[in-house]
Amino acid sequence: MTKIYVIGIGYKPFDERTKEIIFNSEIILASYRLVEVFKRYEEFVIVKDKVMVIDSVDETINFIQLKLQTPNLEPRTIITLLASGDPMFFGIGRRIINEFGKDIVEILPDLSSVQIAFSRIKEPWDDAFLMSLHRGPDPTKRRKLEYELKDIPLLLQRYKKIAILTDRENNPTKIAKFLHSSPVTHQQQLKIYVCEKLGYPDEKVTGGKLDDIAAMSFSDPNVVIIIQKK
Repeated sequence: MTKIYVIGIGYKPFDERTKEIIFNSEIILASYRLVEVFKRYEEFVIVKDKVMVIDSVDETINFIQLKLQTPNLEPRTIITLLASGDPMFFGIGRRIINEFGKDIVEILPDLSSVQIAFSRIKEPWDDAFLMSLHRGPDPTKRRKLEYELKDIPLLLQRYKKIAILTDRENNPTKIAKFLHSSPVTHQQQLKIYVCEKLGYPDEKVTGGKLDDIAAMSFSDPNVVIIIQKK
């Protein structure tokens, strides 16, 4: 049976089973950004001729659908899709399972960016509220979010810690400016961290008050963590 593997990358080396899947894949799909990440793995040199760059989720889905409809497709074909971190944490894993079903899809997660971010600031995260303001990579097909920027002040009344996956529009500067101007927010009690380019050689963690972060700009991708000081 044809298998689709969604493999998270970015933070830790592949284990032996993941290496075997990578090496036996007929094709390895990835976005431009994740190809650059994959180049840091020693396995890339061995399989680089199998790598196909598609920078759109819809185009990736369409490609896989057409591939599965190929008349002479080998019965044990392996299609691998590279994803960032944990594909089931606001990632492409859910979409792939919805499109192709649980029987032929297997998820092999890496660490999540939020997990890494909390470890960098040395804070536990079992009591944090996790949310995404990332509307997807395609600016013409922005996905609907469960929570939006305007919901953060009310969420801060219920949770002492909030972690936010951002995008270029809903970026750390915009988040900090919004909270700084919000009458609901107790600004003096908040500290905000921006964890930029986690897992990259030039990763950076910046912590400060709302007005500090509001005056800065940050590289993508990044994670924002807001903590109410005791």
